[in-house]
Amino acid sequence: MPRETNTIITLPTYQKHWVHTRPYGHDIVIWCDTGKTSIQCIWPDKRRSNDGRVQTKESGSKTIKNSKVQIKSNKR
Repeated sequence: MPRETNTIITLPTYQKHWVHTRPYGHDIVIWCDTGKTSIQCIWPDKRRSNDGRVQTKESGSKTIKNSKVQIKSNKR
């Protein structure tokens, strides 16, 4: 169920933040004097492949690992 309002979080002792790339989306880690807060941002319809590219999730599809693309030139 979608939210009808935005959420505002105030961190009065904020020091630093990090954004980590994950297979499911991103983790945002916020460091404050009172400790760290982690936010997991999970894509409902996407995933990250082994090469780091974002792809649409396909039901029943297989992931091809370690594949290589060869490009041939028609120049002589």
